[in-house]
Amino acid sequence: MRAALRFLTILPLPGRHRPPDARALLAFPVVGLLVGLAWAATASTDRLFTNAGVAAALVLLVDAVLTGALHLDALADVSDGVASRRRREEAVPIMRDSAVGAVGALAVVLVTLLRHAALIGLVSFLPLLMVAPVVGRVAMVLVMAIVPPRADGSLAAALVRPTGGVVVGVSLLGALLIALADPRGLFTLLLGLVWVVAFAAWWRRRFGALTGDAVGSCGLIAETLALVALGALRGL
Repeated sequence: MRAALRFLTILPLPGRHRPPDARALLAFPVVGLLVGLAWAATASTDRLFTNAGVAAALVLLVDAVLTGALHLDALADVSDGVASRRRREEAVPIMRDSAVGAVGALAVVLVTLLRHAALIGLVSFLPLLMVAPVVGRVAMVLVMAIVPPRADGSLAAALVRPTGGVVVGVSLLGALLIALADPRGLFTLLLGLVWVVAFAAWWRRRFGALTGDAVGSCGLIAETLALVALGALRGL
């Protein structure tokens, strides 16, 4: 559990920082729930404001601080690589460049706006709010299982590729945690699975083996899709 928390958050936990092993991967959905609880605690301040948008913005702020904005950075890097329209051997080094291009910055802004809009409708529905981070962390494990990692120094190469047992365990644990939070959110786990399969197929065709940025961006977009879907569910 500590290894998963050290990898997915910036919490100053004891122990050496290292890539998560198979046991740590099993804890990813739990970390997602803890992030969701932080979201919910922040969103509960909405009664202090006349505009729910303020509480939604605070949720995004807490998320960025807690996760170190690593997944947003991954999204920016992947977007820059895609926008380059270069061959995979040239596009991957662009992703690894610490500089963020115009397309990467635009992608972060647009996704953040989408997340903010979805959160505005969810800040008063705290159980539903806790679902999306779980979906995002489950998606990260699933994409690591589907696409083999790059062996040329990418962060993904240091990760343990999940076995079938780990995938089943993570999926079942994610479903259980979502059901405990709000059973209405279970369908977002299926939505996340569909997204991961589509993303994995596209990534293998476009870039080949998996990178750390691919894992982070896949999880972030799965989380965002879950937020949008939950917002639609709340409106029904």
